[in-house]
Amino acid sequence: MQNNQSNIQKIIERSTNRHQEQRKEFYLFGKWFYIKDAFVVPINVPLVIDELEAKIPSHLFEEVDEFFVGNFEFLTDRGLEALFKDGAIYITNSILSETDLVENIIHELAHSLEQPHGQTIYADGLLRKEFLGKRGNLKTKLELEHYDLGTLDFYNSEYDSRFDNFLYQVIGYGNLTPLVVGIYPSPYAATSLREYWSVGFEDYFVGDREYLKRVSPVLFTKIEEVISYEY
Repeated sequence: MQNNQSNIQKIIERSTNRHQEQRKEFYLFGKWFYIKDAFVVPINVPLVIDELEAKIPSHLFEEVDEFFVGNFEFLTDRGLEALFKDGAIYITNSILSETDLVENIIHELAHSLEQPHGQTIYADGLLRKEFLGKRGNLKTKLELEHYDLGTLDFYNSEYDSRFDNFLYQVIGYGNLTPLVVGIYPSPYAATSLREYWSVGFEDYFVGDREYLKRVSPVLFTKIEEVISYEY
């Protein structure tokens, strides 16, 4: 009798898992979450949605209308895992874990907040000053490690593909990680001012919040100001 009950339970669980894997439509804070192309590995989307709804205040999604998962050329051509544009967050279906999916959504959520909260985040110049001060510290460390910095401009806060390639391809994040300890929340945060904001926002919710506050006090304060803004 127990064996029969166990077998029935396993059949029900397998059926439920298959249904979740085949399901294409979900809702995150009432916003349409559509899987255009199936994930390349099984991803528990309801688990991801539950985590996001538990961790992120719903009002922060005001600028996001919908979410799409798929094999999008505009992502693969640029080597991106996710992108916020035209009111939607697009996510590659090659995401490999629930953790990656959560982090990518939060990262792009941060970018969605730049337009409505740009005055708070950037207008007084304090975040840029903090970011560039860290760039100067990073430059000094790289020089001590005898990296050839060439004509790279460490005091340009905007995105520069040459600088991005230098960090990611030439140095490599594995080598860069110990060098940014105590400077940036992570290697990718050094890419540009906008990525500094988004990486910090991501770390605030799924990283070491106390470390972020200690290492990037201005960034931490800006995040809390945006979060506490009342519509």
